[in-house]
Amino acid sequence: MKAWGKYLLEIPFFEGLDEKELNPILQMSRVKNLKDKEILFWEGDPKTHIYILGKGTILISKLTESGEESLINVLGEGEIFPHTGFFDQSPYPGTAKAKKDVTVMTIPIDGFERLIKNNPELAFRMMQVMNKKIIYLQKKLNEILSLNVESRLAGAMAHLQEAQGGTVRLTHQEIGNIIGSTRETVSRQLKKWEKEGWVEVKKDRIILKKDFSK
Repeated sequence: MKAWGKYLLEIPFFEGLDEKELNPILQMSRVKNLKDKEILFWEGDPKTHIYILGKGTILISKLTESGEESLINVLGEGEIFPHTGFFDQSPYPGTAKAKKDVTVMTIPIDGFERLIKNNPELAFRMMQVMNKKIIYLQKKLNEILSLNVESRLAGAMAHLQEAQGGTVRLTHQEIGNIIGSTRETVSRQLKKWEKEGWVEVKKDRIILKKDFSK
């Protein structure tokens, strides 16, 4: 867990804390390893822990009214989740599934609540994290409702570039689920971008050569 202590100090949420202040969270936490497609928690499960993603990618999905799975978020290393309802009795708002090998730190919610009470500055940072996610989800909703597929895909790539870096390890179908389109449409647009030198499409990944945030 000592390695996790150094890692936490590099995450903006815990910035400014010293090792002594981090010790309680390290003592109450456990490290969990997940394999590809393994479920961390299901939508509707009782919420008992929050998680810090140390390695890999987590996909967050929800079930639609028709019973289909809708991918709503992609989490990258260093993120704390779920992003809503830390301290209420509501269940997990979505299903969290590992993409490839994943390592997370699990923190009991009651212990995390004590940490927040003892460090009020963390409460402010928590609100900042939640606000950032709300802005992202609002932007995503606006894109789905108003933009064409190419613009929605570019917006998704910008988010994935921030979450996963220069290599996106999602299938075309998963990306299609994110932007509300089909796998075939995503594949066609990626091929177009590949000809323009913006991306390089491999069998199991997409290498981003353009800064999609601009």
